[in-house]
Amino acid sequence: MRKLLGILVLLSTASLTFAQSGGNYDLSWSAITSGGVTFSTGGDFQLGSTVGQPVAFGASLLHTGRTFDLTDGFWFVRYATLSGVVNLLDFGGDVTLVPVELQVRAPGILTPLQVHTLSLNGSGGLSLVAPLEGVYDLSVKASHWLRQTLPSVAVNGTGVANFSLVNGDVDGDNEVTLFDFGALVAAFGSMPGDPNWNADADLDGDEEVTLFDFGVLVRNFGAIGDD
Repeated sequence: MRKLLGILVLLSTASLTFAQSGGNYDLSWSAITSGGVTFSTGGDFQLGSTVGQPVAFGASLLHTGRTFDLTDGFWFVRYATLSGVVNLLDFGGDVTLVPVELQVRAPGILTPLQVHTLSLNGSGGLSLVAPLEGVYDLSVKASHWLRQTLPSVAVNGTGVANFSLVNGDVDGDNEVTLFDFGALVAAFGSMPGDPNWNADADLDGDEEVTLFDFGVLVRNFGAIGDD
């Protein structure tokens, strides 16, 4: 009996080492095995907690092999590969130097769930690996092109989205108006290095603001991009 009491005393002493207290504060920890709570209160304090996270900090986003994939973290998050083409209309320059913003939105909602800056390949192709699973509105905007939004794109493991962006938005306000005309006039005749050079006024991408750029603007004058 004395031996049993001694063991119980040792166990209770060991459990106390897990708790640190001082004044009105108590800091302790425990493991959730079969059960537990995710929200605790005590006095004037409340503590919310969770054992999961989408992706562990500093970890790789996705590991793949044959027909299996593994995401890091405690909660499974499905990553998908989105591919497609962004056709930058009326442009003969190097499309790989044009950053493209992709917004991933819930259907019918303008506030983006995710925003990605994409680099296109030489053919205007896009490729993105991101935590996507479901149906989304996908919206793309590039510097002097109008925004295009594709509604209700299904992404389940893979997804495909192709865009054709209208040129002429020199000032980037998603409309082709007299303000764009004025900006192009101000840069007319300029080349890189000139004091009045404006890369966004070089609509055709030939590194010179000429009548060809005016032609692009006139052709698309009055156009308005998607929301």
